[in-house]
Amino acid sequence: MKSRAALAAAAGWLLVCLATGARFPAAALVTALAALWALRSIDGGWEKRPALALALAHLALYMSTFRWHGGDDIPNSLLPFALLSHGTLALDPVMHPWLTGRELDFTVPGSLGRTLSVYPVLPGLLAVPFYLVTALFNPPVSQGFLHDLSKLSGAAITAASVGVFYRALRDRCSPRWALWLAVLYGAGSWAFSVSSQALWQHGPAQLGVALGLWGLAGKGPGRAAAAGFGFALSVAARPDAVFLAAGAAGLWLFHRTRELPAFLAGAVVPAAGLFSYWFAYTGRLAPPELRWQARNFGGPQAAALIGVLLTPARGLLLYFPPFLLAAWAALRRRDAETLWLAAGCAGSLLFLSCYSDWVGGLSFGTRYFASMTMVFLWWLTPYEKEIAASAGLRRAWAYTAAAAFIIHALGGYLRWPGTYETERTLARLWHLSEHPVFHLLDARGGLADWPFVLRGLALAALAAGWVALSRRLEKTL
Repeated sequence: MKSRAALAAAAGWLLVCLATGARFPAAALVTALAALWALRSIDGGWEKRPALALALAHLALYMSTFRWHGGDDIPNSLLPFALLSHGTLALDPVMHPWLTGRELDFTVPGSLGRTLSVYPVLPGLLAVPFYLVTALFNPPVSQGFLHDLSKLSGAAITAASVGVFYRALRDRCSPRWALWLAVLYGAGSWAFSVSSQALWQHGPAQLGVALGLWGLAGKGPGRAAAAGFGFALSVAARPDAVFLAAGAAGLWLFHRTRELPAFLAGAVVPAAGLFSYWFAYTGRLAPPELRWQARNFGGPQAAALIGVLLTPARGLLLYFPPFLLAAWAALRRRDAETLWLAAGCAGSLLFLSCYSDWVGGLSFGTRYFASMTMVFLWWLTPYEKEIAASAGLRRAWAYTAAAAFIIHALGGYLRWPGTYETERTLARLWHLSEHPVFHLLDARGGLADWPFVLRGLALAALAAGWVALSRRLEKTL
C-alpha cells in the first residue's frame, strides 16, 4: 500500500539522520504524518484507534514548529548517552563540552566523586529509545542535533500523554467531548508551547498524570494500580507533582479503601526505582539535588500567587482562559474526587508561591501549570450537554478555547517573551507586551524583523482569526 511505503521511506530517512548525526526535524514530521496516513488506511482507521491517531497528530503538530525551546532540558538530553555508551546515570562521561563552565547551574556532586544532574533523571530514562540508533552508530553530535533529540523525545512523550488523556476522558464523557477536551489540552496548553518543545520534566510528569486519571476513571484493582503507577511516575519526573499525587492518594485512602492496596502497589514501582537511584548514587534515601533546591524556597509569597494567576507575563487566566469554565465546573461538582484533586492543585499553587524563582526564568507563562491543565479539563467532563444547551456557556467555551489555541500556538512557533534574568522579569510582570499576543507588536518579539505596521496588521489578523475560530467552535457543540 502507498501509505505503508510512505511510512517505510519516511522512517528510513529518520533512521539515517539519527545514525549519521544529521538534523532531522523534517524527517520526524514527515514520519509522524506518514504514520497517521498509514493508520487511517488500516481497517477501522482513526475511528477504531482514536487515541493513537490523536497522539500521532499531536506529534506531527509538535514537530512542525521546527524550533527547540529548552534550557533546563540539557542534563536529561545528555543522560541517555551516559547510560547507553557508558553504563551510568552520572554525567561525568558526557559533560564536555555541553556542561563545561555550567556545572553550578546543572549538576550536583554525588557519592564517589560522581557528577549528577540537578534534575530528576526519569525524563532522560524515558528518552532512551530515541537515542538507541545514535548511540549505536556514534556519529559526531552537534549542538543542533542534541537539541533535535531533546525535541523529538519531549514531543513524543507529550504526544503520548494526549492519547492517554483521551482514553481517560472517554470513560467519563462522549467521544466528541473527550476529543475536544483532549485536543484543548494537547494544542491549547503548555503541552504544546513548552512540554513538547524539549525534554523538560513536564512532559513525563504529564504522561504520569494522564495515566493516573485513566486509572481514576475506572474501577477495580487494575485501574487503581495504574493510577498509583501514573501519579508516582509524575512525582519521579517532577517532585512538585507530589501534591496532585497526594490528592489522588487521599481519594483512595478515604473513599476507595478496598482498592487502596492496588493503588499503593502500582505506586511502588516508580518509587522503588527512584529510591534505588538515590541510594546508589548518593548513599542516601534523598534526592541528590535536595540541598541545591532547598535554598530556593521560603515562605508563601502573596505577590507570587497574584503573579501566577493574573499578570500578563505569567498569569494562568491570561495563558489558559478555559480555567474560568473549569473553575465554574469544579465549584458546581463538589464531589470527593473533585475536592481531593482541587486540594492537590491548591497545594501545588501554594508550594509554587514559596519558590524564590517562581517566574521560572525564561518561560512561556507559568509552565508549572502544565500537568494541572488536565485536571482543570477533567472537571468539565459532566457538563457537555449543559454547556451546549446554554448560549452563554457555549460562547464562553468557544472563545476561551480559541484563545488558548492561539496563545499556545504563538508559544510553539515564535520566540518567547521575557528574559532569563529574574529581577527584570519581576519588574515587567504587569507589562502587556510580556504577553505573547501583544508581544507581536514589540520590537523584540517573534516578528521583530517585520516593520511595525506589518506587526500591527498581524495582530489584527490574529484577533479576526480568534473570532472566526470561536464561532466555529461554538457550532461544534
